[in-house]
Amino acid sequence: MMQGITDYLWAVWLVIAALFAVVEVSTVTFIALWFGIGAAGAALVAAFGFSFPFQLLTFVVVSTLLTVSTRRIFQRWLERSTPALPALGDISLIGKRGVVVTESRGPRSEAELELDGTVWTALPLGGDHLKPGEECEVVRIEGNHLYVRPLHPLPDWRAARQTQRQ
Repeated sequence: MMQGITDYLWAVWLVIAALFAVVEVSTVTFIALWFGIGAAGAALVAAFGFSFPFQLLTFVVVSTLLTVSTRRIFQRWLERSTPALPALGDISLIGKRGVVVTESRGPRSEAELELDGTVWTALPLGGDHLKPGEECEVVRIEGNHLYVRPLHPLPDWRAARQTQRQ
């Protein structure tokens, strides 16, 4: 019975490798990937008929070496390729201007505001209704909500004067 199980350990290691691959795809931390490769290495060793302790040693050594040697490289690459988002409640956002992307449903309902390439949940200050394309200024931050006031364009006094003359 035990001999029959050891004949198929390579398949068990491949299933374990596939599970680590699924975990990696859902977490993108570059840790499960190395354990998946370690399990694939153990599957290869098992296919050649090596003992279970040697398979286990292969899994541990390959996973550890890959994790230690490449984690910093991939971590730097991931940090570079992902834009840094400002922290919630970041005071540097106050006074910045953004454009309304999604309209608010009423004077006290949420809208979406694009600010520096990031879409935020925005609430109108003073009961204003926010319309798409409207420029707004951040006045206050509470949690992950920006409180904004719409920036109404100033009237063009030159155009108003010319229409009065005619």
